[in-house]
Amino acid sequence: RDDAVFSQLYRRCYRPIRDYCRRRVARDLVDDAVAETFLAAWRRLDDVPAGDDALVWLYGVAYRVIGHQWRSTARRRRLEARLRSVTVRPGSAPDEAVIDGDDARLVRAAAGRLNDTDAEVLRLAAWEQLSVVAIAAVLEIAPNAVKQRLHRAKRHLAREYRRLESRQTATPDAPKGGAR
Repeated sequence: RDDAVFSQLYRRCYRPIRDYCRRRVARDLVDDAVAETFLAAWRRLDDVPAGDDALVWLYGVAYRVIGHQWRSTARRRRLEARLRSVTVRPGSAPDEAVIDGDDARLVRAAAGRLNDTDAEVLRLAAWEQLSVVAIAAVLEIAPNAVKQRLHRAKRHLAREYRRLESRQTATPDAPKGGAR
């Protein structure tokens, strides 16, 4: 009976969970995140809620799985940085291609400056189109806390966008020096 319940859960929720993971982790880590999420669901099948709540529950599991991956990646990068400081550095890579669309670039740059908490609550609302109640379930916090985080995250995103936009619109021929 558990096999049938899990199979139905997997068929119903695989695509949204894969999309959720795909938008948050590197391409080569997506399948691992999805597999770990469904492995946790299999292990805790009795805890999985029925109906549409199962997807929200799985988002919460995926959120924690991805958080673990992010922490592992950060540890690996710190180690690689230490190793690079010991070894000889290769020459610098060629410049990246310029991204079309200044507004899109500014939004991505502004979003990249947000802390993890602000960025995740915005992604859950915008990308996953979850309600405040569903976001609260994923993050395991109160709905009022979600509302506060969303408000703060939007304010922070707007502030970072304005900062970047003002830097971009500053004229390069402006005199150097003076007050900043």
